[in-house]
Amino acid sequence: MAIVKMSKFDLVIFNSKRAEILKRLQRFKEVNFVDINLSDSEDENDEINENKIEGVTKYVNNEELTHIEERLHQVRSAISLIKKYDERKTRLRDVIKGNENYTFDELYKKVLSYDWKKISSELNDIGAQYANIKSRISKKYSKYDEIDLWERLDVNPKELKQLKKVNSYLGTVPLKLKGTFIEQISKLSNTYYEELKIVKDEVYYLVISLIEENEAKKLSEVFRDSSFTVANLDIDAVPQDYKDKLQKEISELKKEKRKLKSKIKSYGEDLTDLEAIYEYLQNKKLRITESEKLAQTENTNIINGWIPTAKKDEFEKLIREETDGNYYLSFEEAKKDDETVPIKLKNGKISTNFETLTQMYAYPRYNEIDPTPLFTPFYILFFGMMGADVGYGLVLLLATAITLKIVNLNDSMKKSVKFFFYLSFSVIFWGFLYGSYFGATIPKMWRLIDPSSEYNTLLIGSIAFGVVHIFVGLGIKAYMLIRDGKSLEAVYDVLFWYMALAGGIVFLIFKLKNLSPVVTQVSMWVMILGMAGIILTGGREAKSVGAKLGGGLYSLYGISSYIGDFVSYSRLMALGLSGGFIASAINMIAGMIAGNWAGMIFVPVILVFGHLFNMFLSFLGAYVHTSRLMYVEYFGKFYEGGGRPFKDFRTETKKINLKD
Repeated sequence: MAIVKMSKFDLVIFNSKRAEILKRLQRFKEVNFVDINLSDSEDENDEINENKIEGVTKYVNNEELTHIEERLHQVRSAISLIKKYDERKTRLRDVIKGNENYTFDELYKKVLSYDWKKISSELNDIGAQYANIKSRISKKYSKYDEIDLWERLDVNPKELKQLKKVNSYLGTVPLKLKGTFIEQISKLSNTYYEELKIVKDEVYYLVISLIEENEAKKLSEVFRDSSFTVANLDIDAVPQDYKDKLQKEISELKKEKRKLKSKIKSYGEDLTDLEAIYEYLQNKKLRITESEKLAQTENTNIINGWIPTAKKDEFEKLIREETDGNYYLSFEEAKKDDETVPIKLKNGKISTNFETLTQMYAYPRYNEIDPTPLFTPFYILFFGMMGADVGYGLVLLLATAITLKIVNLNDSMKKSVKFFFYLSFSVIFWGFLYGSYFGATIPKMWRLIDPSSEYNTLLIGSIAFGVVHIFVGLGIKAYMLIRDGKSLEAVYDVLFWYMALAGGIVFLIFKLKNLSPVVTQVSMWVMILGMAGIILTGGREAKSVGAKLGGGLYSLYGISSYIGDFVSYSRLMALGLSGGFIASAINMIAGMIAGNWAGMIFVPVILVFGHLFNMFLSFLGAYVHTSRLMYVEYFGKFYEGGGRPFKDFRTETKKINLKD
């Protein structure tokens, strides 16, 4: 239960072995390559210096990368096309089955045996045809809508333009200016107009006028005054005839579209195979991109990276087998304070499912400790206290247990489900202590505490848990300081705070309760000594005496933040009570309408959906607020983070489960 010990390796192999070595290392998985930095500088942090090793260059293969990206795009497009038009219903057994399981060898055999290039190429061609037809249909519908505005025009607009003695106009007038237009154009003796249609705020007109200079001038004024906008209807047919023609063309295109859609659907059975190919190509792309971190000479490749120290023998055996013994390999164990070391966590059966919470906050540095096993017990305890209900816990337990049993989950999803599986036991435990069973109590059933009346007891208990939680965090800090040879700092930054806080808490309790005067007196002096120690050492980094004293006083002021931290744990009580009260309210509402025909219908609905909704809110609140207590109140005492995660030499597969 710790941060995995890492070793850095330097490997030199012949160029001819590079591709196969990378394949084998991807099966090995636990290798994190270092980007070899080539520079003209004398910086000691450079991995390789061109001035020191002549003929060393970076390995680059843009052509291969471009090729694999094209293949990925082709397969990805084929998958998207099938998913878009595959109308097969997702069945429960499909959900249970989950993603297909593959090993690397099985995946490679699939690539060799399945004609994925032909299938994906065919699908992309069909997809292009389908898209083209959709575009053509869309354009024809747009044209149809345009012509539809002129459907009452019973002449060919092209023929109108060819008339020699008259000018013809098609256009629109704003509806609000219709009166002005009619009034003015009616005064023109040699002009004919016809209203064709009114659409929204526009009136559509046909205007025919004799070719006379005076008439044209008057008509121009009418157009100007009424905001007449000339339309260009570029068709060689009567609008209604043209619409009929468009409808026939659209109908034919739709038939062709349906045929292509049917073709796409026929590839439905290829979906899972194509998804497997896609994941293979993703991993192949990763090999290409990671290979650009390598350096090379005319005949050799230079590879640097990190592996778990425990895997050194396995790693060397792999290299030896693949190169027939023609290689150079050296290892160097990571230094404790090396900030470049990638971080990999290894925890026990339960704690490993809580690693995501650590990763969400920050990975630890190599010289820190993994906080996951140190917060897991508290997280389980606090989550259960906030969600406390036997019924809710049993629902969560059964749901997660059944899911783990029958559904084929990938590793990430399995961890998430196990996370809530372990939390369910705490929810049941605290629900039993509170005597809460779907927000109700069972007569004569034992309970430790009644949340509806013993508020103070719950509040005191919550803050007591907080004190223990924070003190454990300080204890971890002390351990880390002592481990690093800073025993005095452990005294200054932890022991004095223990004395001040613990002494103060005991003093207040015994003083307010009028308990043992001896204990009261002793605890007071422990508190005073702790505070004095904080004042004298809190500003020890300063140079002058005044600055040291000022820094110490400021450090002591930090006791107010501890008080705030303790109060924060009152949420353990608050969320537990709120969830319980809402559950009780749901039961009360159901009880109010029970006993009649409406109750027979609505009571089950209210109870089921009401409790499910409340359970969701309770668990969401418990998740968020428990995480906050860990991140702010707990981690703040000993944990900084800032480490860089160890990235396995694999892509995170989403469409298949890739097994070792």
